[in-house]
Amino acid sequence: MKQNIKICFLGLLILTFIFGCAATQEMKTSITAKVSSITENVDPAIVNQVTADKKEGFAKAEFALNVAKQKVKLTEIKSELAASQKKYAGLEEDLANNFQKEAEIDYDLVKIEAIINSDLGKKEDNLKLKANLQAKKLQVQADRIKIDANLEATKKRSEYLSMDRARMDEAIKAMKFNGVKAPEPKTNGGK
Repeated sequence: MKQNIKICFLGLLILTFIFGCAATQEMKTSITAKVSSITENVDPAIVNQVTADKKEGFAKAEFALNVAKQKVKLTEIKSELAASQKKYAGLEEDLANNFQKEAEIDYDLVKIEAIINSDLGKKEDNLKLKANLQAKKLQVQADRIKIDANLEATKKRSEYLSMDRARMDEAIKAMKFNGVKAPEPKTNGGK
C-alpha cells in the first residue's frame, strides 16, 4: 500500500515537472519573441536603399549609440572595479584573522612551554600539544602567504581597472558630434 502511494506521488511529481517545464518554456518563447520584435535590428539591405537626403538623422543617432555603448563599457568597468575592491576588503579581513590566529597559537605556545618548564601535566601529552601548536602555526603562516599573494593580485587588478575607468571616462567626455560634446557620464559616488 505504501509503495503504491509512493509510486503515485512520484508519478504526480514527474508530471508536474514535465508540464511545469513546458509552460515555462512556452512563456520564455513568448517573452523572447516580444522582446525580439521590439529590439529587432532593421534590415541593412533595406537601409542601404534609403536615399542620402532621407538619412539626415542617421549620423546623430549613430553617434548617440556609440556614446551609449561606451557608457555601458564604463559601467561594466566600474562594476568590476567595485567587485575587485570588495574582494580586496575581504582579503584584508582574512589577513587580520590570520594574524589573530597566529597570536592565539603563540599565546598557547607560551602557556604550554610554561607548563612543560614547570613539570606539570603529562610530559608526553604536553610535548604532543606543543608539536601540534607548532604545526598549526606553520599552516597559518603558509595560509598568510596565499592571502598576501591574492591581496597583491587583487590590488594590481583594482589599479588597472581604476586606470581603465579614468581612460574610458575621459574618452566619453572627449566624444563630439559636429563640435558638440557628448552628454557627461553620470557618476556614482566616484566609483
